[in-house]
Amino acid sequence: MMLSILLAVSGCATTSEGSGGNVWLGHGAVPAQSESEMQRAAEAEVARVVEQVGAIVRDIDSVGARLTLTYWSERGALTWTGYESHGRVGHRGGLAGAADTRDALREVLAGYGLARTGQVVLSLRRAETKWSVDYAFHRHAERPPEARTLPVQWADGTGPDEVPSGLARLLAGVGVPDGGEAWLEADVVLDDGRVVGWELHRFQVIRSGAGGSPLAPASRAGREVVRLTRAFQDGMGPRTVRFGIRLTHGRGEGDGWVESVRVVGFETPAGLEPEVAAEYRAMHEDIVRRWREGVVEGFTWLAQRGAQELALWYVGAVAIRGAGFLAVRGGGIVRKALRQGKEAASGWLRTMLSRVSQSEGRAFERLWAKVQLEGERALTTSERSELRALMARIEKLASTPLDFGEKHGLRKAARAAYKNVHSDLARTMDAFPERYPVHHRRPLEYAHLFPEQDVNASSRLAVVQDFIHERVSRVWTKFRTAQRTATRDEVDAATRIIDSHFESWYHRVEVPRGEQAFIERAEQAALEALRARFPKVN
Repeated sequence: MMLSILLAVSGCATTSEGSGGNVWLGHGAVPAQSESEMQRAAEAEVARVVEQVGAIVRDIDSVGARLTLTYWSERGALTWTGYESHGRVGHRGGLAGAADTRDALREVLAGYGLARTGQVVLSLRRAETKWSVDYAFHRHAERPPEARTLPVQWADGTGPDEVPSGLARLLAGVGVPDGGEAWLEADVVLDDGRVVGWELHRFQVIRSGAGGSPLAPASRAGREVVRLTRAFQDGMGPRTVRFGIRLTHGRGEGDGWVESVRVVGFETPAGLEPEVAAEYRAMHEDIVRRWREGVVEGFTWLAQRGAQELALWYVGAVAIRGAGFLAVRGGGIVRKALRQGKEAASGWLRTMLSRVSQSEGRAFERLWAKVQLEGERALTTSERSELRALMARIEKLASTPLDFGEKHGLRKAARAAYKNVHSDLARTMDAFPERYPVHHRRPLEYAHLFPEQDVNASSRLAVVQDFIHERVSRVWTKFRTAQRTATRDEVDAATRIIDSHFESWYHRVEVPRGEQAFIERAEQAALEALRARFPKVN
């Protein structure tokens, strides 16, 4: 028997196409999914929600029971954000057709697809032998912070209903008097899809009944909590989800059900610009998406990125979660460097990782891949100590002058990085590498004076022809000789002076020799400006 699908849209709902919410992805933060991948993932999202709802209503047989399920829909991703149930004390009806329920839900949910962004509210009502489904769509609802923006081709199903030990201990600690009724509020702490722990928020006996020995909550209540927890685990970020559970005890039997589920706390870092936080969260969501589509495949993908690219994901997690256990305790350089924006921070960390040993780099790759895919709590005590020690090493290294070998490695890395940004010059640079050196506008020997900055940042590099580079180097040599213990401010001032006289020849691979006279005058002008600022320059 097909269910009646009541498409009665509430007054604040809309059936118009288009999205009214904020799209979390931006500025090319994560690799894009193809249209066909997005479509398949959106279909998988619908199938997953249908299975989840089917599992939840399976044991609800009270005629007149009403469920309100709230989701956020974005680009095909469906994130649970709320649940309510009422009327669970009616007489028991007959068996409701599971196939009919799934068909009704699928028909409603599939109508949203990739084009709509907003809040979806499903209303289900239990009749004698069927569930009816109603829905509303709120395009202008506020976007919840736990909402996903990437649909997932889920690798796993709904899973078993076994009550985890943390929840079992919580439920075993409460009891309902004979003939009585109680209200239980339990919090589950989630981090992405991982259950961090269970906490008792409130327990209150509403009706004492006849007294006698209290009875532990019925197993059915525990199974319902498990099923709903599994649904809310599909969200993103560190958050607390609160369950409101009605418990009863009558005729020697216990009963109970979940009446409400909602997100009551979402951890957001302080001092981070909303746009930056959004970008980092988008990067992190892409990793979690790959993990959810298959742990082995996701781990392989992440491991293949290598330590240098993993820096980007490390930076993102530190930014959106705060320094936490990841950064050096009291480490001002690491904290400051990792919170200065995606490009600057990840570039800094990549450069710093190039200065550590290969074994240290491999350790970073191994530990950070585990954090991203399994959560920080998956690290053992020794692994946490190892990761902190590595960051402490980087903290110290950042303020240590570069040695000859490090300078050589950074110059090689700078050339590769520059060609990635200036691809139009790459072919000429490759054909004549000696003729077109990459100039560090702030010399490498002063990198330790700017420990939180990436000396190989693209903004601090410029390709110049060899005969121009010789003149720039001569000017820096005179400054270096005169200011043997130059300070950070003095190096900054010298960089500005030298750039102002030579920058018209930066990023050029065809400078006519006829401009030689202008280049000589630029050298003299730069020296005069340096002498005015630093009298010891000869």
